Amino acid sequence: MSQDSVLTWRKLSQLWRDERVPRLDLEGKKYAIVSDLHMGDGRSADDFRENEGSLEEALEYYEREGFELVLLGDIEELWQFDLEKIVRRYRDTVYARIKAFGDERVHRVFGNHDIEWACPPDPAKNDPVISTCAHEALILNDCLGEPRILLVHGHQGSTESDKHSWLSRFFVRLFKGLEPMAKFAGLYGHPSATKSQVTKGYERVLYAWAKESKVILICGHSHRAIFASRSWTDRLAEEIAELQAEILANRTHKDLVKRLIREIEKLDRELREERLKGREIDPTDPDHEPLPCYFNSGCALYTDGLTAIEIDSGEIRLVKWHREPTRSPRREIYQHGNLESYITQTIR
Repeated sequence: MSQDSVLTWRKLSQLWRDERVPRLDLEGKKYAIVSDLHMGDGRSADDFRENEGSLEEALEYYEREGFELVLLGDIEELWQFDLEKIVRRYRDTVYARIKAFGDERVHRVFGNHDIEWACPPDPAKNDPVISTCAHEALILNDCLGEPRILLVHGHQGSTESDKHSWLSRFFVRLFKGLEPMAKFAGLYGHPSATKSQVTKGYERVLYAWAKESKVILICGHSHRAIFASRSWTDRLAEEIAELQAEILANRTHKDLVKRLIREIEKLDRELREERLKGREIDPTDPDHEPLPCYFNSGCALYTDGLTAIEIDSGEIRLVKWHREPTRSPRREIYQHGNLESYITQTIR
């Protein structure tokens, strides 16, 4: 997939300045942000179905703990499946859990694969507004009412997903019947597959806009979880380097060195797997320490669960909900940090 960086900047800037984009408050609120479920009909071409239980448990937890839910696009896989079949499959599980929040605690942003939730402007009105079905963006205000965070799906400016999405959707539908066989043979992964089809330079474009605009930007779309402008592969590589330095500093402690070597081997296997699945990104800021201004919620298509972004009591977190129901804890905090500190670093 290619990215039109000029179009991306223009669209994000327009959304950030658009007074019609809904504003939500950070003060006294908790938000759980999920994207890229790509729910299908429950059959073999439905990449989400194996993580249905993980999402149900996550939604039950967030509803019980008083979170508001942000559906950040590509919730339904409407390029490939009919909505009525998706609803029929997940009516009593995922949709029932979402409805339990109450309408006032659920906020939907449309993505390229579920753009049907957006309705066109009304040409009969002087100031046409978007239907309340879904929005292209949300903005979060700080405790002083100042806009600080922009939430979008992230497909803005993508050639295949934005400019020519009608053509991409046509070919996905055309290929639907052959896809299960092709996936089984390892010959194909459609745009909602675990291995992202989005160009590696995608994150650099969005990060550059957020840095220049002095905005915290939270997206989905790429299926690559990003926290504070760094990917999980970045974090793994840093942790390996730290352990290697610890080995050099403790060369005479044989038992400690052996334990550190085992930890490095485990992390190295995870790092190679992440790279194999295409979840490594180009450095968001090649010449400087990146500002913590870009976050990505990842997706619900991982082979071992799904990721989400949480905002709670001044903290922002990247969490993983594991697929295995007996795993304890099933909800694992991958990374976390002080949101106010990140905002201060971004706007200074």
